[in-house]
Amino acid sequence: MDLLNDLIKDPFGAAAARELCRRNGLFEPGRLYRRIEISETLRKEFVRRGGASGTTNAAVATVLKKWLLTRASPFRREMRGRYRFLGLERENEGYAGAGVGGFPVRDAPMDYAPTPELEIGAGPCEVYAWCMPGYKAAGDGRWPIRIGRAGTEGFKAQLRDFHENLPERPRYLLRLGCADDAEARRREALLQAWFTERGQQLDEAPGDGWFLANPGQIDEAAQHLMEAELHVGGMTLERMDKLFAEIFKDVPDEEWANLPDDLIDRLDGYLYGVDRYRQ
Repeated sequence: MDLLNDLIKDPFGAAAARELCRRNGLFEPGRLYRRIEISETLRKEFVRRGGASGTTNAAVATVLKKWLLTRASPFRREMRGRYRFLGLERENEGYAGAGVGGFPVRDAPMDYAPTPELEIGAGPCEVYAWCMPGYKAAGDGRWPIRIGRAGTEGFKAQLRDFHENLPERPRYLLRLGCADDAEARRREALLQAWFTERGQQLDEAPGDGWFLANPGQIDEAAQHLMEAELHVGGMTLERMDKLFAEIFKDVPDEEWANLPDDLIDRLDGYLYGVDRYRQ
């Protein structure tokens, strides 16, 4: 009995998608397809062969979103969200690194586990920096770099949420380990402030935390931040109290009255122009 005849009795699923792709003529080996094209083609063929007539493109797309990235799929994801159809040749060991006709193919993004090029400190949370290799085209040796933070899930987990929209694999430039989310927030604010003060922030970039820099500058800023923390860490609380008392003893009372009520809560924001408590 034809397996497909059984599969079309149930709602559209990954098994039905694979069996449909086995049918000659549905897709052309070696050709690139957009995911929406694959969804529409499979939906029409599923219904034509007796599947539920109410099957929607959205239902098919939901199944394909994950299935297309697995090794069971006869497609391989390449640049700009396109998928190259490899057909049954995908199952042959000789095609592990190349598609039909010798086309180069990339590993499925779900298999991609990036390693930070620089890792400082330890901790379940982190401050990270990443960029796209293609952005290196800037003539002054700098390109857009994103500085952000991640909780215990880490940057790698965040990457899994948006990797499908990236045209290429990103460079994971920095992992700055942090003890908790509060420390990650503070270090993120300070690291971003380092580049903001130097006029390197990209205000028109999609999302915040983008700066025009290079990996060397990221490394320098991270090392400077950690060295500053170590220097302060070597000072006793008693010594710090005496130092602050000496500095503030001549400040008039009326000047203290002018300080904002939320100075302590938003200290980084007032000092560096970056609010450590922003979301």
